[in-house]
Amino acid sequence: MAGLENILDLAEAARKTKKPKVSNAEKERQRGFLEQLRARKPVKVKAAKPSKKKAVKAKSKKGKKMSKAEEGETYYCTVCGGEVICTTSSESPLVCCDEVLYIIS
Repeated sequence: MAGLENILDLAEAARKTKKPKVSNAEKERQRGFLEQLRARKPVKVKAAKPSKKKAVKAKSKKGKKMSKAEEGETYYCTVCGGEVICTTSSESPLVCCDEVLYIIS
């Protein structure tokens, strides 16, 4: 019963906490806002039609797989087609879509 008594004490303490006073102007603003929300008519949203097109892989660009990132070089992802320009050199290769990027310049 010690846990239940503790919870009851916490609940009683929460009831005793002071609530911040809200000005009448703020109450009126909130009341007006709620009336506007209630007066709005629900908007019907049409479901998107499924696409009949098959997923197309990104066009492959010429290049070689990178071994380490070099500053100023542009890299390309063969899966999603994303291009990245490296701003700092690093010993590890850049990875996108779980594959190492290809150098294109």
